[in-house]
Amino acid sequence: MPENDNGTPGTGRRNRPPWEWIAAAVSVTALLVSVGAWLMPDSGDWICDKTDRRFVRCNDVPADFLGTWTGEETCSGTILATCVHPKHTLTLAIRRAKQGQQAVETSSELDGRLLCRSSWTLTEVGDGELYLHKHHTIDEGQGGNGEPITCSEGLTATVTATGPNALRVATKGTAITDTGVHFDADLKRE
Repeated sequence: MPENDNGTPGTGRRNRPPWEWIAAAVSVTALLVSVGAWLMPDSGDWICDKTDRRFVRCNDVPADFLGTWTGEETCSGTILATCVHPKHTLTLAIRRAKQGQQAVETSSELDGRLLCRSSWTLTEVGDGELYLHKHHTIDEGQGGNGEPITCSEGLTATVTATGPNALRVATKGTAITDTGVHFDADLKRE
């Protein structure tokens, strides 16, 4: 017959040390918190921020838009405003995000030189379209003459899916900042 911890014959059950009970309780609590966090609304976005937005509910950006896109951007001006660099390369990196969060980073280059690198906020998702507002300028480069470039602020952009691996980007100023300079680009997935 099996013996108890105290060496006397018994039923074969032993008393568990306290650390085993604590470990079991911590494991069960962690499991319940994880399941509860998945089921509850994430109003504070702490789950999405900690998981690099891998969960479906952490993402409003359709999968067809995700990735890195590159192409030529063309600037068109008006009598009031002219384009310093009428044509240059534009790269968009679109990541998972919810509306109101930073979803896109853009980089404009001319002959391999950085013109402007910016961060954009997802403001709305339409049928085959993303609507963005420029969040802030990350980095400003130099023009062909070595002069510093001042990146445009207060811009909005519409990103439209035009094919399985193609996007069209139309950028313009907001009602307050619209000088008449508009940027358009046709991009392909890298």
